Amino acid sequence: MALAAPSSSFSRWTRDILWSETVHRFYAARVADMPDCPADAEIRPATAADASHIAIAFPHVPFEQRLALGDLCWVAYIGGRLAHQTWTSTTRAFIPQVRYERRLAPDEVYFYDCVTVPDMRGRGLYPAVVVMSARRHLPLGRTRAVLGILRDNEPSIRGAKKAGFVAEFDHVFRKCLGLCWQKEVRIVD
Repeated sequence: MALAAPSSSFSRWTRDILWSETVHRFYAARVADMPDCPADAEIRPATAADASHIAIAFPHVPFEQRLALGDLCWVAYIGGRLAHQTWTSTTRAFIPQVRYERRLAPDEVYFYDCVTVPDMRGRGLYPAVVVMSARRHLPLGRTRAVLGILRDNEPSIRGAKKAGFVAEFDHVFRKCLGLCWQKEVRIVD
């Protein structure tokens, strides 16, 4: 019988330094097949006037820098209050925390940093904003929507499935003693 190592903050810290694994599951959807996902909110592209609201609700977001890269921000307001943000890129899919990046195909739009203010969750904002913004990319030839979600983030996975996304592959990032490995593992139904 194997004995489990005692769980302490030191052992968790040591494990994360010595070895860690992060898995993002990537999902895709044909934009034309995405279902309607209504939400009782004002959903629209963000403007410069939204920058201060975004800075307060989501202080980690470099709003101006992302816009300068050509990415777009989509917002949902409820009662005049910012409730959700979603970002789209038409050039690259990326997850900086795990050093993942790939160029998008000409027909793809990538969704990232989809965040709902905690007290506004459960109102269907995430799938509603994603579907609306994906449809706005159709005239630009973006017929395929893609996004990556931490594999154990059940609320985001439920929202993505409501918006018509299906799992395609896992991106696995492993770090051991400072060395990093990454691989993509296709999901087979």
